[in-house]
Amino acid sequence: MPARRRCRRHQRPRGRRRDRQARGARARARRRCARRVGVVARRAWRRRRGRRAVSPFPNPFAFRRRVPGRGFVRTAWWDFCAFLCWSALKICYGLRRIHRERIPRTGAILVISNHQSFLDPMINGVTVWERQFTALARDTLFVGAWGWVLRSVSARPIKRSGGDLEAMKAAIAELEAGRVVILYPEGTRSETGDMLEFKRGVLLLVKKVKPTVLPMGVEGAFDAWPRGRKLPRFSGRVVCACGEPLDGAALAAMGGDEALAAMWDGVSRAHHEARVELARWRGTEPPAAPAARPTAEEVA
Repeated sequence: MPARRRCRRHQRPRGRRRDRQARGARARARRRCARRVGVVARRAWRRRRGRRAVSPFPNPFAFRRRVPGRGFVRTAWWDFCAFLCWSALKICYGLRRIHRERIPRTGAILVISNHQSFLDPMINGVTVWERQFTALARDTLFVGAWGWVLRSVSARPIKRSGGDLEAMKAAIAELEAGRVVILYPEGTRSETGDMLEFKRGVLLLVKKVKPTVLPMGVEGAFDAWPRGRKLPRFSGRVVCACGEPLDGAALAAMGGDEALAAMWDGVSRAHHEARVELARWRGTEPPAAPAARPTAEEVA
């Protein structure tokens, strides 16, 4: 009795050549799908830079994780502005962002950084691009079209004299919603490029919300745009380093002076890492150790 024939749909391809062709077609289909979602590019980036490498650009469709409570349009506008800032900083100063794998992917984050120039918010912004932050800036900057741009990227005005409860309440609301706030605890730009003593206003956010505190250090921005200069120099090199995150609950349990010292040391270590990277980049002798914290006599 002759063998029962099977339809072509259920008939396996005969011969090794057809098997190879079928496997090749399936592999090509998988590669096409992977390219569409950017998986191949991200994996190649991680192979080149190491397992803990972070992609230079965030995923715009992960806005619910990156910025809880904000819609896609507002997140995309922030990403567009960050891309323009990153392009300008990369072209003019060759910006390097190191240790970005230390940035927590979820949860409330209070970013604290040293303050060297007007370029610092742009530098910190593109460094923590993955999470998008709300900045507290002095109220005199919120004028005209520039003020509209600052508000559109979630910046909040704050009085330099201190005691602006509305701005602090807005920052607390951002942190309680699981988002990111950046603050410059020095309160003003440095006149020499060195770190200054921290103001005590940062303790209010730490004690109230207990967020993860992420220290950052910026080096090279003072040379590009020092205090007292009206326009920046469009040349130089800038490095921004992320420090090791600090536990907000542990900081809140400390005394005020002890918590300020711990945060100052965290920013100082991140600043030292940025200085070492910049010295390596320039081919000069790196600094031996982080800068010492200013004493009460020096502050006075």
